[in-house]
Amino acid sequence: MRRVIRRVWVALICIASSSPVWVESAAISEPALEEVLIIGSKTAAKNVSGSANFISEQDLERFDQIDLRKVLNQVAGVYIREEDGFGLRPNIGIRGAAAERSQKVTIMRDGVLITPAPYSAPAAYYIPNVSRIASVEVLKGPAATAYGPHTVGGAINLASPSIPEGGSEGFIDLSAGSDGYYKGQFSYGATEGNFGYVFDLLSYGADGFKWVDRSNQDTGFERNDIGIKLAYALPQSRFEHKVSFLLEVGDEVADETYLGLTDDDFRATPNRRYAASQLAKFTSEHYNALLNYSARLTPKNTTNIKLYWNKFDRSWNKLDRFWRGPSLQRILRAPDQYDLYYSILTGERDSSGSPDQTLDVTNNFRKYVNGGLQWTLSDAREFWGINIETLVGLRFHTDQVERDHQPRTYLMSNSIMVSDGIPRPPKTLNKATTDAWAAHVTSKFSLGDFALSLGFRHEDIDGEVANYLIDTVKGQKQELNAASISGIWQVTDSTSLFLGAYEGFSPAGPASGADHEESLNYELGLRFSSGNSEASVTGFHSDYDNLIGRCRVSDPNCVPGSEFNGGQVEITGVEFSALHAMSLPASIELEVALSYTYTESEFGETFFSGFSQWGLVRKGDELPYVPESIGNARVSLYRNDWSIEASVDSQSKMREVPGTGLINEDLHADDFTTVDLTVSYRASEQLTWQLLLLNASDEAAIVSHRPFGARPNRPRSLVGRVKYQF
Repeated sequence: MRRVIRRVWVALICIASSSPVWVESAAISEPALEEVLIIGSKTAAKNVSGSANFISEQDLERFDQIDLRKVLNQVAGVYIREEDGFGLRPNIGIRGAAAERSQKVTIMRDGVLITPAPYSAPAAYYIPNVSRIASVEVLKGPAATAYGPHTVGGAINLASPSIPEGGSEGFIDLSAGSDGYYKGQFSYGATEGNFGYVFDLLSYGADGFKWVDRSNQDTGFERNDIGIKLAYALPQSRFEHKVSFLLEVGDEVADETYLGLTDDDFRATPNRRYAASQLAKFTSEHYNALLNYSARLTPKNTTNIKLYWNKFDRSWNKLDRFWRGPSLQRILRAPDQYDLYYSILTGERDSSGSPDQTLDVTNNFRKYVNGGLQWTLSDAREFWGINIETLVGLRFHTDQVERDHQPRTYLMSNSIMVSDGIPRPPKTLNKATTDAWAAHVTSKFSLGDFALSLGFRHEDIDGEVANYLIDTVKGQKQELNAASISGIWQVTDSTSLFLGAYEGFSPAGPASGADHEESLNYELGLRFSSGNSEASVTGFHSDYDNLIGRCRVSDPNCVPGSEFNGGQVEITGVEFSALHAMSLPASIELEVALSYTYTESEFGETFFSGFSQWGLVRKGDELPYVPESIGNARVSLYRNDWSIEASVDSQSKMREVPGTGLINEDLHADDFTTVDLTVSYRASEQLTWQLLLLNASDEAAIVSHRPFGARPNRPRSLVGRVKYQF
């Protein structure tokens, strides 16, 4: 099948490119001179011959979310596992691709890679702040072929704030709420002649909703983020040119820990933290720069060049283990069996001073740098009555990560962790670097109500890891190819049918020794859009030849960064989404939206893995961290200057280890249903008041047992907000 896809694509592209004459037609619309968006709008998403979703600024504004999980829940086929309750470090997966630290998803900012080191260390924590995102684009299936390096699941593009298209505009946005939550944002932008700019300043944080045993310390966070975008459109000439520059700087300080709770402790007091987590602290700084040049070469051709650079430094001081003794996972799963160690974690018992009762707090310091240059050329023509739209792209990307994991050891004494003063050698001291060339070509052939899209992607990756502890350098080269084919048929004015197949891949690490992950994926979908109603249903199937699992610091008995192959895996599912708007008596407008995903998964062979998230796997076992059902429903009522909206998120129980049968018998995350409510009043053209009640029923659920122990969702929170636009 894979060879067939490639041959069909190559044959059709050769036919299109071998003709000596291209005939232009007024029926071909001019390609947009776009700088940051891939899809562009909700309307454009409906015409993609594959799965594509566009979340607008209005969608983001409804509940003023700071948690990307709440935003992406609107999109079927996307799964997000929480860690901290505020959405500071979401784990994103698409169509069964591992959600672990978003490592199998290509995440972009204005069309360029934003993950700290997507090749050298894809499982890294960083995501732009939701309040500084203008729109979100999600591409799945064949539509994501042009965006790599991780194409097994899909791609997400997060657009930066846009420059006003005439005159000036700005806003001041202030919020305050439960648990010391606050948010302040100021934005102002203008366009004067050929020059435009926007400046955006954001600060938000909270005292935290957790509490540490025998302590009154905060468990919250603070984030600050500044962005400035400048744009200049050259005066009218033969060609249309536009240059923009984006610079973003931010930092974070969070009293966040890897340490969770036992299940029994969670049921009793879900927001508790053990005394052994008292030294936990996460700090980070990020710098992003993007120079963007776009030009219209002819009425049917545009080109774009992006030069980008990103830097991300982070330090996480956290409890890692007992210096000698059982792993934290074992202790928290069986506290009665490991009563001594459990009592030390809670501060109820002092350490004796022996190595097995000594607490290891490791500062995981990492420095990431990435940058690159990418070029695209778009072309729209008519040839023999067939409309042909082609996009060609080339990118050079380089990234690196320096790791310095330095442990310090402590004894528990009267519920206080006291340093034992013993110097310890570093656990990890290395540097991983990767240089990668990527090229892609996509072409869309349209004739009447039919359109056929073909794509091909090639990646040439060269990476190495220098281990300074044992003075070795190891490298690995990879050449990856993937093809796609998809089609869409406009059956009626309101109904379209689309289907496609594509190859996906996720590169292995720069010196892991594991084979890269690859998959063959299919989708079949039906869209309906008429008046105030629209709906979409899509079936998908992914056949993985070689699943990859990556060891994290929190995984016992493996070297952090090492990779494991899980063999053949099959994932099948159905996505459904719908939207309907209608008018009710008393000048009330009603809008209802729904998204739902059903997923099945299974390993194709029996094996034993040193990767703790897999362990002993039997053929037919379901994958961990892939919920069977996940959905979101929204109901909105509008009347004059008032609006009342409710959003319901629901997720079924989720395995955290492979298995079959009843999930309750294995390690798992809880099922949950949470309701968010908001009331908004537009007092004037400039002033809006909003009251939000998040998790209105105060449902407490174990959202994950990783890294160490049961972790809660955000409890019921009340937030007041005022926004003044000028």
